[in-house]
Amino acid sequence: MPRLDKVAQIPKPDKIFVFKSCVASNKYPGIEACSSDSLRILGIEPVDSDEQTCCGGFVTFANVAAPTASMPAVARNLSLAEEKGLDTCVVCNGCWTFLNEFGHFMNHNAEVKASVNMMLNMMGKEYKGTGSVYHIAEMYYRLKEELAENVKRPLKGIKVATHYGCHYLGGGKYTAIDDAQMPSYLEEIIEILGGEVVPYTANRECCGTGFTQVINGKDLSLEHTKTKLDSVKEADPDILVVQCPYCHSQLDRIQQQFNYRDEGDFQTPILHIAQLVGMGLGLDVAKLGFAAHVSGRARLENVLDRIGR
Repeated sequence: MPRLDKVAQIPKPDKIFVFKSCVASNKYPGIEACSSDSLRILGIEPVDSDEQTCCGGFVTFANVAAPTASMPAVARNLSLAEEKGLDTCVVCNGCWTFLNEFGHFMNHNAEVKASVNMMLNMMGKEYKGTGSVYHIAEMYYRLKEELAENVKRPLKGIKVATHYGCHYLGGGKYTAIDDAQMPSYLEEIIEILGGEVVPYTANRECCGTGFTQVINGKDLSLEHTKTKLDSVKEADPDILVVQCPYCHSQLDRIQQQFNYRDEGDFQTPILHIAQLVGMGLGLDVAKLGFAAHVSGRARLENVLDRIGR
């Protein structure tokens, strides 16, 4: 169940800084297009910056460098929003975790914050720690009333399963708005859009894309993914919705690998929550970015036919 005290702390601003995800930008541009357009419909103007870089998560996930090596990148990125007097909205669980956790660490360790700012000052930047970081899915939940008022293409009769992702459920001890063991806010968003929530056994299991697993043990990674996809296939939803582009990539593209190797027949469409919301709000089909998806394309076309293009 959502932690209503945390939900109440999320503002409904006129503008918000939208942090771009490396994976979404390069693999699924529809995620970012839907995020910005849906926020506009819900009354929030998205703002971004060409100065933004990667959050730094890849470096740490891959054990290439110590976590402290990512802190200047985190601080610099957060300073871009601070300069505009804005909070930050992200579409990726990894970005959400790193910006939140490292920001929290710097805010509570004055010496570390001073050292980071010494480096940032050489670039004419300063990290103050005045802004907050929210996940796009959290923003949708905060804007439930606005969302309900703007549904133009109800997902009536569409069966949707959910996948929250480890980095949100396990990494959000300070700011996550829901219970890590029994989250439900994605399910509530689906119902607001008119969809039918479909439970499945491996709902809270990892998608298998843990970055160190992929590098150091791909077989282990694929084993987790197959467990997940087998469970989803048994439940047979029309869509599996995720809130992380990396989970999206793993669950979408690995289906094709399994099918090619005759290790199953997987045809489940994977959508990011921003794409699902964009679909419900009536965004143009081209904006949804489904052309970049690998698996379940025929089933996605069927969904669009059923709800009206």
